[in-house]
Amino acid sequence: MDLEKKILHKLEDKIKTNQLVLPSMPDIFLQVKNIVDDPSSNMDNIAKVITRDPSLTARILKVANNVLHRGNHEITNLQLAVSRMGLQLIKTLVTSHAITQIFNQPKGSLKPFFNQLQNHSIEVSAHAYAIAKNYSKINPDDALLSGLVHNIGYLPMAKCVDSFPEIESDPDLLIEIMGKLHTQVGKMILESWSFPKNIIDASVQYVDQFRMGTATIDLTDIVIIAGLNAYRGTDHPCTLVDWTQYPAFQKIGIHSREELDKLDEINSDIESALSMLGIPSSIK
Repeated sequence: MDLEKKILHKLEDKIKTNQLVLPSMPDIFLQVKNIVDDPSSNMDNIAKVITRDPSLTARILKVANNVLHRGNHEITNLQLAVSRMGLQLIKTLVTSHAITQIFNQPKGSLKPFFNQLQNHSIEVSAHAYAIAKNYSKINPDDALLSGLVHNIGYLPMAKCVDSFPEIESDPDLLIEIMGKLHTQVGKMILESWSFPKNIIDASVQYVDQFRMGTATIDLTDIVIIAGLNAYRGTDHPCTLVDWTQYPAFQKIGIHSREELDKLDEINSDIESALSMLGIPSSIK
């Protein structure tokens, strides 16, 4: 059995027997989620929990001072920041912060790949937010989270390097194999985190770019469009394909390559989403 088949077999066996160690969300995420989901909770309760994490506190204050949320004065009080943004946005920011921490875990020869994967997930997240806001009735925050987690299934498989030291000199082999299984593993992770079904479905189905789905645009369509649009203007191989043949693009009224320029109109919302995530905009 060659190395590729051995790795693939090992990963498939771990998945089938529930032996694959799935990443867990940080305690701060669970605490905030429980408070947000509790109808009797208030902003002070949430602020008290968030202050236990200095980096999360800094991110929320940064977003609160975004032009979309601040008035004439800088916001330095966390309670005021939380009340200005509302529960849904706070929950989204806490979740994105937790996911960013999880993506930073892999080390060694795979670290560059996971850095690139994280950056791409952030870009897709921002594009998904803007597409949902401009082309659908879907909650942009759900789209933002879907973009962040659509590649989450790669993470636990990185530990396979420990079982196959020879991969250290050929990490591309493991990356290729992980690509074949990441949606299956991603579903397991998101189910263990109790994510909504539509976000889980998007993380699994986004690889099927010819899917018809529903008559109107759905969350999976948004992730498909966002994932490709994040590469527009680059020399990535996916840009050589005529995206307008995909049903997702047709649902938002794009039927020719020339019409893809319509997506430039959402750049300001992409910038806003990147700012929300604490990432400098790369849009020219």
